[in-house]
Amino acid sequence: MLLLLRCGAFGTRTVSVQPTDSIESLKLKAARIFDLDPNSQKLNHRNSALLDGTLEENGLGELAHVDIDHELLGGAKKRKKKVYTTQKKIKHKQKKVKLATLKYYKVDPNGKITRLRRECTICGPGVFMANHFDRLYCGKCFKTYMPGQK
Repeated sequence: MLLLLRCGAFGTRTVSVQPTDSIESLKLKAARIFDLDPNSQKLNHRNSALLDGTLEENGLGELAHVDIDHELLGGAKKRKKKVYTTQKKIKHKQKKVKLATLKYYKVDPNGKITRLRRECTICGPGVFMANHFDRLYCGKCFKTYMPGQK
């Protein structure tokens, strides 16, 4: 009869066995297929461990699924949670300014609209430059004008 051996890292393989074969012989066949130590294997079928006896006694039939769990080396201790001595830095939040477009335009009593800030020559109309105390700066293309330049 055929059994389906499923090992987590190696996938599923089929094995030809006799119903009268023992669990130990199945472990040896699995050790040859998956290159595992037979002493570190644990065989399970339908969430019950296969410890000893024959395959027939343990209720294994044609195309039964047998899961192979093997012991892994290692497993370090869990690290302690780090205690911070200083608080986290609070990120800058941009302030929402209502009617911010009033800073960019001025309307005369005649109805004529004048721009209060200089527009960027690279980005084109609609992109205004920031007025710093010593320079004009475009936040879109990062162009900087000093007072003596145009």
